[in-house]
Amino acid sequence: MLPTLICQMVNFHDYLAERLIKHGGTVEMQGPWFSDMDSIITSDPANIRHIMSGNFRNYPKGPIMKEIFEPLGPNGIFAVDGESWVFQRKTLQLLIACRRYRLLMEKAAHDKLENGIFPVLDHLADNESKIVDLQDVFQRFTFDVICMTVLGYNPSSLNIDLQDVPLAKAFDDIDKGMFERHVVPETMWKLQRLLGLGAEKRLAVATERFDKFLYDFISSRREKIVRQQTRMDKEESVDLLTEIMDKNDGVLVLTEDKFLRDMVLNLLGAGRSTIASTLVWLFWSLTNNPHVESKILAELNSNPPTLEKIHHRLYNEEEVNCLTYLHAAIMETLRLYPPLPINHKWAMEADLLPSGHHVRPKTRVFFSAYAMARMEDVWGPDCNEFKPERWITEKGEIQLVPSHRFATFNGGPRSCLGKEVSLIQLKIVAAAILWRYKIWVVDGHPVSVAMSTMLNMKHGLRVWISHRST
Repeated sequence: MLPTLICQMVNFHDYLAERLIKHGGTVEMQGPWFSDMDSIITSDPANIRHIMSGNFRNYPKGPIMKEIFEPLGPNGIFAVDGESWVFQRKTLQLLIACRRYRLLMEKAAHDKLENGIFPVLDHLADNESKIVDLQDVFQRFTFDVICMTVLGYNPSSLNIDLQDVPLAKAFDDIDKGMFERHVVPETMWKLQRLLGLGAEKRLAVATERFDKFLYDFISSRREKIVRQQTRMDKEESVDLLTEIMDKNDGVLVLTEDKFLRDMVLNLLGAGRSTIASTLVWLFWSLTNNPHVESKILAELNSNPPTLEKIHHRLYNEEEVNCLTYLHAAIMETLRLYPPLPINHKWAMEADLLPSGHHVRPKTRVFFSAYAMARMEDVWGPDCNEFKPERWITEKGEIQLVPSHRFATFNGGPRSCLGKEVSLIQLKIVAAAILWRYKIWVVDGHPVSVAMSTMLNMKHGLRVWISHRST
């Protein structure tokens, strides 16, 4: 099946969705004998519930996932299992659930809106002939925000000239390299890595560049904390890295640079790519569904924030919680265009899925949230439509959907820790931009999914921007 898979790589997710729908939601893939690519791919909700919750212990990330995500480090929460995963999850859960972290994220988002997004989009709106890649803008924005939140460092990648920032470029190259490891036979990419060729060479260079920045940054931050510990007027932690390093609980692993590097890099990946991907698909969906955009604008008019100026609205956490229809539009975007379209597991022991498929030990198991969103059996005959109303109950509240039907945020013990924080940030940013600007996609611009671990657009999203009249 490998030749067919390679031929369909340009539209991999849609091809996979088509095959899964045709075959009842589950397919078995066979690769060449030397490739170790035999696997099961499913979008069946019953199978997904079984894998994520019912028999969770039998489906860790596994050693293959650890090798694929090797650039993120052996301690990275994306691929780690066992005690290390439990420890990291508990540590991050305490930090992210803290009200102080939410305020930190909100402050960073407001800062980059006022000093990043608004100046850039104002400049473009004043020049009607100027076209911009909105995906590039959102990726720069979210990279700055997550660096400010996790590191307390502003890389200033979002500037009026939209000049390349080497650090952000290295981050993109790491993402692309890890995706290729997903779809290229293991023996091939390992040979490339050994010889220092092709995608593996680019991945190694990008990882080395980002590592140098992170290790230098961690070292300087450690020195700063030591200096503060000798003073009475110790500053309050203002970023996650400082919060983690400044814990005096005797846990040695928190003081190791390698552990901190892995944790930070995983947090940067989770916070940057997922938010940017969702924003670009949201605004593309709104340009194709102007009636949805009109309903969101009516809701914004009915719920003005405390911080309001002419063409300038910044919502806080409590205020965006009143924006039910905007929330529903974001959930519908996440359903149709999940930032992480495919999730990867590894079977420790033989198992029988609810669909009747036998799983052999050491088999790779994938489930596709992208394909499940397009299944009529799960979402009805209008499953391919962008319809926020499906997320709103008759009482006007958000409809709760179980994670095995809506797997965008994973589920079970590995459910996404940053779900609520991400939704708050998405609503803050979307509300601010929608109120201030009108966006059109350039005529004839091709929209397709890029080859990356995240659901990015292959050609970006080229748009015109104007100030919205009131």
